[in-house]
Amino acid sequence: MKNQSVFTLILWTIIFSLVFWYSLVFAGTLNSVIPTSISFTSSDNIYLDSISLNKTEILFKSSENLSEYKIKSTCNIFSKQTYNKWNYYMFDLKFFDSDCEDENFSLINEITWDKFDFNLHLVSEYWIYSKMLDLKTNRLIQLKNILNKKILANSKFAKYDKNVEKNYYVFLKKNRFLNEAIYNKNIINNILEKRNEKYLVPVKWYKMPTKFVKLPNSGRGYRSSYTDWIHHGFDIDSNFWDTIIALDDAIVVRIVNGFEFSDLNSIKKWNHLSEEDKIKNLDLLRWNQVWLKTMSWDVVMYAHLSEIYSNLEVWSFVRKWEPVWTVWITGVPDKTYKDYHLHFAVLKNPFDLKKNDTYDFDDYMRWDWLFKWKSQDYMLKNMNKYFEN
Repeated sequence: MKNQSVFTLILWTIIFSLVFWYSLVFAGTLNSVIPTSISFTSSDNIYLDSISLNKTEILFKSSENLSEYKIKSTCNIFSKQTYNKWNYYMFDLKFFDSDCEDENFSLINEITWDKFDFNLHLVSEYWIYSKMLDLKTNRLIQLKNILNKKILANSKFAKYDKNVEKNYYVFLKKNRFLNEAIYNKNIINNILEKRNEKYLVPVKWYKMPTKFVKLPNSGRGYRSSYTDWIHHGFDIDSNFWDTIIALDDAIVVRIVNGFEFSDLNSIKKWNHLSEEDKIKNLDLLRWNQVWLKTMSWDVVMYAHLSEIYSNLEVWSFVRKWEPVWTVWITGVPDKTYKDYHLHFAVLKNPFDLKKNDTYDFDDYMRWDWLFKWKSQDYMLKNMNKYFEN
């Protein structure tokens, strides 16, 4: 029962965009003497990555004349007053800034500087995926079934029909609710579909390694005094600047860039190092890195990278096959070393509901890696279950 209640809490957090639609009143903060309130919004959620849901309609009620007022934000937005009658003023608001995080907005008169402050919820594709990717498949199917029922119940509001709903404002609300449910369902469908697919080999045109020294669990005795001396991932021998691709649709959860050889001076080599120190040492040896959380709920750690493309940043979403960075040399403190390869590890999600979407660097580094403690024969026989070779 406890697990179910935790899941229910997570579920409603994930689809918070579908629970506010019943209220036609949206509270604002009075910043001066303007007797203004918000009577209606088609949605108080702005989906930053959707060209159809990155906007909303807002109806203000005021005894003041708002004809000369505009909606302002630190985000890149466009707003236009589309209607005013009696004491009501309708504004269309659209976003052109998918990286915006400022949820504070103002209806403002640029002459008198009287203003009315209010908030909207900014929802990114990354935010939704980050909530869902830590859920097991059966939980996602439950959530999809809930959304299917909501979509079916509101399908009659796909287009305006006064015989179905005479009140146009109510229609706008229900139509938006329908489309937000469809958007969230499509994200779940993508996750479920990708979970039935294998990962790509992440260096374009290469195959997975077969030599034990290039596989998980092979020894690294030469660094046993300052790491756990175990190889956690796969090494794919390649050429300098070969293209590395996203092996799955994924969100970027960490980037380490700008590595300098002098950074290796931070490696601790004391006696009786703690596990935390060994983890940090290992992280330094991986040099430039990108970590992806995949649709299959794993975190994939790419290491020894050269160029990390400038359009890539934490909180971004990458597509399967997308070129994202290039190969550099291995993590050896020798500038003349020319062992070019990609090191990548697949870290398995432990599905701790209490940690859903709150994992940090230390958590990820402690996850078990794919094939942990398995033999070479076992790995070679089972590698094709996970990778297209």
